[in-house]
Amino acid sequence: MERSNHKLRFGATYLLENPTVDDAVSLCVQEGLQFLELNSNFPQCLLGSMGADGLKRLSEKHKIFYTLHLDDRFDPFDFNPHVSKAYIQTMLEGLALAKEVGIPIINMHVPRGNIVTLPSGKHYIYKEYPKEFEQSVLNFRSVCEQHAGDKVRIAIENTDGWEDYELEAIEILLQSPVFGLTLDVGHDHATGNKDLAFFKKHKDRLLHMHLHDGWDSINHQALGSGVIPLKERLSMAQSVNATVVVETKTKAALHQSVEYLKDNGYI
Repeated sequence: MERSNHKLRFGATYLLENPTVDDAVSLCVQEGLQFLELNSNFPQCLLGSMGADGLKRLSEKHKIFYTLHLDDRFDPFDFNPHVSKAYIQTMLEGLALAKEVGIPIINMHVPRGNIVTLPSGKHYIYKEYPKEFEQSVLNFRSVCEQHAGDKVRIAIENTDGWEDYELEAIEILLQSPVFGLTLDVGHDHATGNKDLAFFKKHKDRLLHMHLHDGWDSINHQALGSGVIPLKERLSMAQSVNATVVVETKTKAALHQSVEYLKDNGYI
């Protein structure tokens, strides 16, 4: 994906208020946004339910594009081979759809894995079995490299503040050009900017941003309603030509956020 200081490209996330993908696309067009982030947590956006032809028809008609957010529970590293195989197949289906429709970015979370609670505290299974975990990560990376092609990238999103073993896994994935990063500014703010240094270290791998406002541990609020340094984060996105999803949860908050972007000269 070409990097430049061109005007930022903004999109909307899939909202619960959208009965269909058609409705979600119409909302994007109504708000003057350039893309829709399909979210496979919603049944309307399940990979087996969305037809490539229909998505392309909407894209061509309305002059928009898509990004794809995989299920939040996506875990291709699970030690149970039946479970990991199902999740890897999910990624392969996502990559196939992305290549056919022209989706440049697939967004994923890094799974924290199962937790064992002892009197001494919580122990993460993936951390306790580093060799097995590393092998799972390497296998996933290899499969993605074989199927991604040269126009689709997989962007890894921060959620609750990455643990050290998660950062090690991400470093392994970033050794491949297939992978990049998604900075969720609200998630990061809620953790006290725990992951921000990692994003700055790997700024050249930033592909995508989830933008919303918030305060304390509250996020996904309309832009301009909270305390997150939005202009600073947008400057970071602009410097690497990252796509930006306005990740509010209601139509009203989305509209308020678009007005904020217009008032501040971003749209």
